[in-house]
Amino acid sequence: MRNNDVIFFNLHRRYLNQAPQFGGFIGTFILAAVMNQNGYAAQGFAGTVMEGKRLIDEACQSHKVSIIGLYCDYENVTENIQICRYIKEKYHLPVMVGGPQATALGRDFLDESGCDVISRYEGELTVPELLDYFLDGIGSLDTIKGIMYKKGNEVILNPEQNLIENLDALPFIDDDCYLTGRKSDNQLSIMTGRGCPFHCAFCHEGHHTKKVRFRSIDNVMEEIEFFLSHRPHLHCYILFTDDTFTLIPARVKELCQRLKKLRETYRFDWFCEGHIHTLYTHPEMISYIAEAGAKRIQLGIEAGTQEVLDAYRKGSTLDEIRDVVVRCRDAGIDQIYSNIILGGAFYTPEVYERNLQFAKELIRLGKGCVEIGVVSYWPLAETEITNHPEKYDLKIVDKNFITSVGDFPQTETDSLNRWDIVTMMRHMEEEIKTLMVDMLRHDEVPTARILSWIKGAEDDVVRGMWFLQLSSQPSLFAYYQMLASGECVQSQQLTIPFLKAHPMRAVNLYRYIQKKSSGYVFLDYHLSEFEMQVLIYSTGKLSVQEIMKYVHADTEREKAEVIDALKKMERDKMIVFCEI
Repeated sequence: MRNNDVIFFNLHRRYLNQAPQFGGFIGTFILAAVMNQNGYAAQGFAGTVMEGKRLIDEACQSHKVSIIGLYCDYENVTENIQICRYIKEKYHLPVMVGGPQATALGRDFLDESGCDVISRYEGELTVPELLDYFLDGIGSLDTIKGIMYKKGNEVILNPEQNLIENLDALPFIDDDCYLTGRKSDNQLSIMTGRGCPFHCAFCHEGHHTKKVRFRSIDNVMEEIEFFLSHRPHLHCYILFTDDTFTLIPARVKELCQRLKKLRETYRFDWFCEGHIHTLYTHPEMISYIAEAGAKRIQLGIEAGTQEVLDAYRKGSTLDEIRDVVVRCRDAGIDQIYSNIILGGAFYTPEVYERNLQFAKELIRLGKGCVEIGVVSYWPLAETEITNHPEKYDLKIVDKNFITSVGDFPQTETDSLNRWDIVTMMRHMEEEIKTLMVDMLRHDEVPTARILSWIKGAEDDVVRGMWFLQLSSQPSLFAYYQMLASGECVQSQQLTIPFLKAHPMRAVNLYRYIQKKSSGYVFLDYHLSEFEMQVLIYSTGKLSVQEIMKYVHADTEREKAEVIDALKKMERDKMIVFCEI
C-alpha cells in the first residue's frame, strides 16, 4: 500500500451472501482522480465492509493516510455510521461523507457517526477545499460550499456547491486510482453526462436534477480508447452509467459511429440505459445503438398500467413500450432489461395482475431478449413519493431501509400489507421463470439466439436471465450445448437423408427415466413402451434405419411410427442428430 493523503471507501455488508457489485459506481474513483490532479495523493476502494475495515487498519496503522472519505448511498447508511465511529475512536482521523444519500443526512447521522463533514453535490469541487482545510489548515469550513457540519451543537448547512459545467475538465480514472487494483480488469464504467430532465416521482436523480451537462464525444472516446489500448488482447465490456444517454439523437449517432469504428480495432461489448419516449420518438437511435455493438440496454418501464406510469411521471405509454421493445429486438440488441415495481403508486391486486400480464406480454414480444426484474418500491430519500406517500395511496413503513436489503417491501397500502406484496413478488418471479422455460421448450425463442448465448458464454460479462434459465434446465441446456458444439444438428439441418442420420440422446438416461404402470416418464414427458425402445437405441451408434431393424419395425406403418417417435422426442428436446 502506498502513501496517500486521502482514501475514499464505498463499503457495503455482504447482504444475502452476495458480494456488492460496484460496476457502475464510479464516483469514488473519480474523486481519487480529481485529488491526484490537484496535487494530493488519493486512491479509492469499493468492496465489503470488513475488507474495507482491514484496509483502513493497514493504512492508518502505517500512517499512510491522513483523511478518510466514505461514500454513502441508500443501502449503506448503517455501515458508514459504524465505520466512521470506528475511525474516529481508534485513529482520530478526519472523516468526510458524501454520495447520493448525503443530501438526506442530517443531525442524527452527524451525531451517531461522529463524521467531521458531509459533502453534498459536486464533490469534485468541494473535496479539494476540504483537503486544503483539514490537511493544510487553509480556509474555513464556513466558506466551503456544499457541506454540512456541526459547530458546537449547531448544525451548519452551507450554500450549495456550483455545478461543474465543463465535464471534460474531469480527469480520467486510471489504474492508479484503485487502492487494490481494478476488480474487473476488462470492465470500464463511464459517465458521459450529468443531470436528468425527466423528474420521475420515485427517482432520487429526478428530485435532485440539475442542468443536464454532457462531456464532448472526443473526450468520451479518448477515455475509452485509453482503457482499451492497455488491454488489446481482452474482450472488454463498457458500461455507460448516465440516465440521459439517449437524450439527444445527434449525439447518440455520433458516439455510436465512433464506437462502431473502434470495434474494428478492439473487442468490446457495451451497455447503456434508454428512455422509452425518446427512443419511441427517435427510433433511429435504436439502430445506431445496435449497429455499434450494444449488448444490453436497460429501459425504464417500471409499470404495466398507464395510470401508474403517469403517476411516476414516466412520460411514456404502454404502446410506446411495446414498440421500443420490438424495435430493440429486431435491431439485434441481445438483452433488453427492465424492472417492474411492486408496492408502488396506487398499488392494488388489480394493478399487480395487470403488471404481471404486461410483463409476460413483453417477454413474449422479446422472443428471448426481454428480461424483467421484480422489485419492491424503494422510498429513496427526498423523492416526490417518499415526501408525499399519501398522494399515491401508500404507507412507508421502513423509510430508513432497516428491515430490507432489497428482499422485503418497505411499503403497504390500505388493503395490502408487506406480506401480501412479498407473496406477489414471489408469484411474479415464478410466473416469469415458468414462461421463459416454456418458451425455450416450445421453440418460441429462435434457435440461433439460444446458440449464440452458449457460444458466447465464456466471453459474456453479463450472461443474462435467459441464459441462467436455460442453464437451470439440464436437459434443455444439454440439448442446445450439443447443437452449439457443431457435432450435432436438428433434423431440418441434416444434409443427408433422415434414415441415414444417427439420433443421439442429449442427457443421461438412467438419471431422468422413471418406469410407471402406464409406461415411462422421461424428463416430464410420457413415453409408450415402443417409444422407450426407440429412445434406448438413440445413442448415436445406430442410424434411424438401423434402429428400425432393432425394434423390429418391418412394415411401412411400423417404420413411420419410428420416425414419428423420433420427431416427437426431438420436439421435446430429448434427441439431436449426428450425420456420422
